[in-house]
Amino acid sequence: MTERSPMKVLCELAEQTLSETTNQLGQVRQVHANAAAQLEQLINYEQEYGRQLQTEMSASGMRVVDLLSHQFFISSLSRVVKQHTGHVAACQQSVDHALDRWKNDKRRLNAFETLVNRADLVQQAKENRLEQKLMDEFAQRASLRNSGI
Repeated sequence: MTERSPMKVLCELAEQTLSETTNQLGQVRQVHANAAAQLEQLINYEQEYGRQLQTEMSASGMRVVDLLSHQFFISSLSRVVKQHTGHVAACQQSVDHALDRWKNDKRRLNAFETLVNRADLVQQAKENRLEQKLMDEFAQRASLRNSGI
């Protein structure tokens, strides 16, 4: 069994961390997308309800009690839209933070991969020099044997 270098272990750990961060980023993006879709539905509902109120008022008029009830409901919808807008902004902030973590983890992984590649190149160069040295010694011994014959 071959031993893994500490740098390769660190590289593998960085890969695992990046994978976890990628999953977290996907989750917060999904939460943000759902919240944004809900906000859009709320805004559309608020606008539709407002249009409906105006249509009813201009078409046939409306009792004061009904008008106040509709206005109260529209006001409540506006508060919900405002609160949900804050929720969407918080979700966007979570996405931004998760994206920053992902970028940092990706840079870290790239750095470890670069170091592992450099270490592999240094090791390969050492092995090549050793092989060349052995080949030179072998050629020298063969030359000495041939000249002695």
